Amino acid sequence: MPSGLKLVVVGGGSSYTPELIQGIIAHRSDVAVERIALVDVTPGAERQRVVRGLAERLIKKSGLTIHVEEFLDLKQALKGADIVFSQLRVGGMKARARDERIPARYGLLGQETVGPGGFANALRTIPTALEIAEAIEQICPKAWCLNFTNPSGMVTEAILRHSSVRTIGLCNVPFNIQAVLATVLSKRVEDVSLLMYGLNHLSFVRRVLVEGSDITDVVLAFLRANGQGTAQANIQYIPFSGRVIEAIGLIPNDYLRYYWYTREMVRRQREDLEAGEGTRAIRVMAIEADLFRKYRDPHVTEVPSELAQRGGAHYSDVAISLMLALVGGQVQEMAVNVLNQGAIDGLGWDAGVEVTCRVDQDGAHPLAIGAMDLPVRGLIQQVKAYEELTIQAAVACDRAIALAALIANPLVPSAEVAENLLDDILLENQADLSRGWSR
Repeated sequence: MPSGLKLVVVGGGSSYTPELIQGIIAHRSDVAVERIALVDVTPGAERQRVVRGLAERLIKKSGLTIHVEEFLDLKQALKGADIVFSQLRVGGMKARARDERIPARYGLLGQETVGPGGFANALRTIPTALEIAEAIEQICPKAWCLNFTNPSGMVTEAILRHSSVRTIGLCNVPFNIQAVLATVLSKRVEDVSLLMYGLNHLSFVRRVLVEGSDITDVVLAFLRANGQGTAQANIQYIPFSGRVIEAIGLIPNDYLRYYWYTREMVRRQREDLEAGEGTRAIRVMAIEADLFRKYRDPHVTEVPSELAQRGGAHYSDVAISLMLALVGGQVQEMAVNVLNQGAIDGLGWDAGVEVTCRVDQDGAHPLAIGAMDLPVRGLIQQVKAYEELTIQAAVACDRAIALAALIANPLVPSAEVAENLLDDILLENQADLSRGWSR
């Protein structure tokens, strides 16, 4: 078993970091960690100091000896890194609030990873992610970068296309689906395996295996009869109808609600705003304020249960599973974000996809999917075109490509609306965008 690993957490002041620490502690017998370096930007220094304090208390309570450091200098933090976790948010929650508020002006969905909000997030985040990748190339080129930064699929693809950093994108949603199915089936999570394919926040389960036996038809029949879907804390719950499940013959990712139940999701969003509840970002700010009050308490020596309200449930489970496969010698099969490399017909070789992979010390190897199922093929291809255009626009700071991306997005209703959205997004995000946009 490898020992003396150094982990670097970019975005160390995130409210998620204590869950990651908790996961490392829980798997102490599987992989040994010697050092954890938290690194953040100056505005996040106070939060990072608080997170470090809680992390040290968690570790002390566990009886482990892990040295926790904090940095505001990325290159200093990266020295000697074996694993780099990326979980940053360019512009913070205030930027996320803009991502939700601007589309709402046009009667559209405001969300941090899909639609115009996800687009704005990508424009801000991809250049920063590439700067981090460049630093990894210089300081710790053999390290693995595990990307949890949203929009995870686009950020991961950008890093893989524009750097040599060994990168895998992770998302908690596939694991959540697996965990819910395990509960319904009264099985352990590790006894349930899924064959998934698609894009991040736009993926589908094609096959469900329990202890090696294919029970997909049983699960689909259950979903048709009960009209259910898994529930994410950060997504308003609308059950997928039995007729929809029957029509597509697949188990959808929770985020498909934004594409298939758009009018209802917009209506609920509008009602929340009219009721004074604000957007999801406003509610997350309140949740985080409460969390950090608890994090600051020197008597708190466990992760507060309120973290579950934050969204991102099972983040540490996915992150640790990846770690165990890459450096702990435990081969895993899990849905992660990688380059397609021919796994899914109808998408480019170097397109970023979310697909079930065999993960080992050499990386994530996508399983062959073949042809996409016809009921979802068109949507996947359209969103993939939007994503690729968005990455190009973010890298080149190109307004024409950015407009083409918004026009291609299925949650933007017209070119006229796309033009107005782009003007608003660039104007209101200029402080957090690459300087290239100012030309």
